[in-house]
Amino acid sequence: MRILLVHNFYQHDGGENLGIRGELAELIAHGHDIHTYFVHNDSIRTPMDKVRAVFSVSYNRMIRDDLLKVIRQFKPDLMLVHNFFPLLSPSVFDASYAAGIPSVFSLNNFRILCPTAYLYHDGGICERSLHQSCWWTVPARVYRNSWIATLALAHMVERHKRAGTWRHKVDRFLVPSRFAKAKFVEGGLPADRIAIRPHGVPQDLAPPPEGPRAGALFVGQLIEEKGIALLVALWRGLGVPLTVIGSGPLLPALQAAAGPEVRFLGYVDTGRKFTEMQRAAFLVVPSLWNEMFGLVVVEAFACGLPVLASRLGGPAETVEDGVTGLLFDPTRPEDIVARIAWAIAHPEAMRAMGRTARGVYERLYTPKANYDNLMLIYQDVVGRRAAASLPVP
Repeated sequence: MRILLVHNFYQHDGGENLGIRGELAELIAHGHDIHTYFVHNDSIRTPMDKVRAVFSVSYNRMIRDDLLKVIRQFKPDLMLVHNFFPLLSPSVFDASYAAGIPSVFSLNNFRILCPTAYLYHDGGICERSLHQSCWWTVPARVYRNSWIATLALAHMVERHKRAGTWRHKVDRFLVPSRFAKAKFVEGGLPADRIAIRPHGVPQDLAPPPEGPRAGALFVGQLIEEKGIALLVALWRGLGVPLTVIGSGPLLPALQAAAGPEVRFLGYVDTGRKFTEMQRAAFLVVPSLWNEMFGLVVVEAFACGLPVLASRLGGPAETVEDGVTGLLFDPTRPEDIVARIAWAIAHPEAMRAMGRTARGVYERLYTPKANYDNLMLIYQDVVGRRAAASLPVP
C-alpha cells in the first residue's frame, strides 16, 4: 500500500511524536511504500514566525497547495494525518479531498472541538464546547493564557464546524477508546466514521525480568491536569518512595513541596523509563481530566507493572479494577491514599496484577496487534472509496 503520512511535530517529545515515529517504522518494516510530509514546531523561532503560525492555524493555503502537488506526484492509496496543529492546519484535508484520495485522521486530543484540547479548564473538566460554540474560550484565554492564540484556535474550530470539514472531508477518524468516541460523537462527529484503535507500544518489549519490585512511579508531563501536584501533596507518611519521571512547568513548585521520599528524575529517554517501570511495584496515574487513552498505561502493562489510575476517561477503560490495577476517585484524596495503602500492603496481589497486565499487553498492545488493527481499518477505508467510485450498472 502507498501511504502518505502527514504530521506536525511538537517541540516536546510526547506520545504523538513517539507514536508517529513508531508507526512509520512499522509500516516500512512491512513493506509499504511511504512518503512523509512532516513539519516541526522547532521552525517557530522568531516573533514573525509566531505571527505566521497564528494566522495559519485555521487554514494554510500554501500547505494545501504544496500537499496537493505531493499527492499528485506520489499517488498514495491513502493519507494518514496524526497532527496538523499549528503549522499545517485542516487545509490538509482539502488537499486529499481535491485529489480524490481517502484520508484517515488519528485523533489524539479534542482540539477540533475545543481550544482547551483536553476539555479541561480552570481546575476541572469542562465540556461546554461539545454543546455550544467555543467563543467563550477567548476571554478565558484557555490556550497558553493568550487571547490572541485562543482566538486563532476558536476561529479554527468554528470555521471547520460551519464548513463541514469533519463531516465531509475525512473518511475515517481513529480514536483510542470507547470513551473518546462517545465524546466526539457528542461533539458532532459522525459515529459511523469513527473507528476505535487503541494505541500500542511502538516497540516489542521482552517479558520483564523476575525479581523484587519496590516503590511507586509517576510518568508524565508535570502539569496541573495530570494530577501530579495532588499526588505529591498526598505522598507523606506512606512508607514507600515515589519516583517522578517527566518535566513541565510545575517542577520547581513540586520539588519545593515534596518530602524526602519523592525523587524527581526529570525527562529520561525511553530505555531509562522502561527500566524504572520494570523496577517499580506500581504506577500511579492520578489524572484530573478525561484522558483519551493514556499510552503510559499500556507501557506499564508491557513492563509487567500494575497501574493505579483515576476513574476517568481512557485509563479507567484500560485498567480493569482489581485485575490489572486499581481505580480511584481523583476528587477524593482519601480514596487515592486508601488505594495506594492497599497496594503497598498487598505486594503479592500487585505482582499478580502485573503478570495479568503483561498478558493484556501481549494480546492487545504489541506492535503486531497495533499493525494488524491499523491494516484492517486502512483496507476498509480504501475498499469503500474504491467501491464508491465504481460506475453504477
